[in-house]
Amino acid sequence: MALDYSRFDAVKDPEDAQEKQSTPSPDLGPIKPVTSVQVAKQDAYGSSWNANSWHYEERNYDAWGKQRVKELLDKAGTKGHVVMHYNNQDFDVDVTLEIKSIEGDAWTNIRKGKKLTCFNYELKIDFSGFIAGGSNKWDLGGKVEYEIAVDDDAPETRFAFKQRYPFQPQLQKAILGFITAKFQIFVKELSEKGETKKKEGFAANTQARIQVGQYQRYDEGPDGVAALQQTAEKYSEERRRKEDDNPGKHLHCDVKTH
Repeated sequence: MALDYSRFDAVKDPEDAQEKQSTPSPDLGPIKPVTSVQVAKQDAYGSSWNANSWHYEERNYDAWGKQRVKELLDKAGTKGHVVMHYNNQDFDVDVTLEIKSIEGDAWTNIRKGKKLTCFNYELKIDFSGFIAGGSNKWDLGGKVEYEIAVDDDAPETRFAFKQRYPFQPQLQKAILGFITAKFQIFVKELSEKGETKKKEGFAANTQARIQVGQYQRYDEGPDGVAALQQTAEKYSEERRRKEDDNPGKHLHCDVKTH
């Protein structure tokens, strides 16, 4: 079936206008669009048993994560937030998202005084609404498969629209920026989960240490290397003094037997 593009006559053709400059990122108003989710490094505050948050500790947030992702994205509307730029024209993208399925995990790790925020999600999202520019308005509908993980530089997506548009790449970028901006909020909240205050007593132990193979070597404190060396020297000196005061048994020579 032949496609009717007459409804896009009011949209300038970039080849006819010879305008091939890169378009700026869409402006989401109060929600800043992003193309990747950034995870900031954090100091760790582990459980009371985890001295100085040095040992491995994991906390699971799967149930909270799925619920929070749904709250942020399901039934979320882009009206007033997503503006697509195409050939020096602004188009308002007004669609509503609907999560059809969500699979994934969310957790945090603590190790060597640092906290890692981890996540891995696969979402299937439908969207429907319209796109408007000037006096023109077109129906808009489709779906997107959205995959994101903590180790990814950017989310992986697969878009499918119910009809074709001459500005489809820009449209995909605008919708993707909105979804990823929402996911950035999720990651920020996930990173704030768990303990946020320094411990006192045993858990606040901050003895200087370095890693030697699979063991920890403490330089200071009662169990530190310096203290152990001093104790060993003291013990050796006491033993030498006792041997001098109490010579060992003799047989038929002057050589000590022990």
